[in-house]
Amino acid sequence: MHPLGLYYNKRVMREAGLDPEEPPATREEYAGMLEEIKGNGVQGSWVSPFLFTGGFWFRTLVWQFGGELYDEDATRATYNSDEGVEALMWMVDLIKNGHSPQNVGQDSDLVAFQNNENAFHWNGIWMVNAFKENPDLEWGVAPLPRIGSEEAAYANSHNFVLFNQAEPDENKLQASKMFMDWIGRNSLRWAEAGQIPARNSVRESGEFTDLTEQATLARQVPYLRFNPQITGIYEVQTVLDAAYNEAVLLVKEPKTALDEAAQRADKLLEENRQKYGEVE
Repeated sequence: MHPLGLYYNKRVMREAGLDPEEPPATREEYAGMLEEIKGNGVQGSWVSPFLFTGGFWFRTLVWQFGGELYDEDATRATYNSDEGVEALMWMVDLIKNGHSPQNVGQDSDLVAFQNNENAFHWNGIWMVNAFKENPDLEWGVAPLPRIGSEEAAYANSHNFVLFNQAEPDENKLQASKMFMDWIGRNSLRWAEAGQIPARNSVRESGEFTDLTEQATLARQVPYLRFNPQITGIYEVQTVLDAAYNEAVLLVKEPKTALDEAAQRADKLLEENRQKYGEVE
């Protein structure tokens, strides 16, 4: 699994008079620290208008505020709910309140973090080893702060898939299952690359615990949230990504952007049901 986490710049925090070993864990702590950092002349939390990673950030906040992206039957988009609008407004307000520049370029938030120009960076666990390669960067990583009422963190995952065979072979099927089981039991090296093993026994091992950053983000496992298992979902998600983009670029109000996107998404969901059949 590869979830989002909160990377924090210890130098920026220290220069703003904050404890560099105590990253924010709540909405109130996040807001308070941003004000201190802003007072020291730094915009502390840059909002990316792109899927990597602003779009993942927004999905997380929808869930944290108690909302859902789609209804249970995947017949309509629900991210334009009050919870979804509140989540997007929170991000837009980071810009309006001077904690983020407007119109942040792709990966500019990442570059700024490494140049000590912002304090808090929401990005994936895949950045752990990249940051380790930067000897001048003083950083740490923590579970995402709870901005809404619920604990939630966006995640994706790598998966093995066994396809139906035109000429089934039971021996090959069993061999494939044994291979996947072996990979799962020996996934520590994979974890070293910056991932969280799905197998409980590996996550609970001392060797995994010694991977400090990965083990820290693994504390989020009980409340990780994934994209819904809907056929054709990535095509539908592009509509959401466009709406998020328009809102954080201050082109449209959050509710307007999300309402319009939900209408387009509903049509795509219906088209997909006609094309692929009902979700089981």
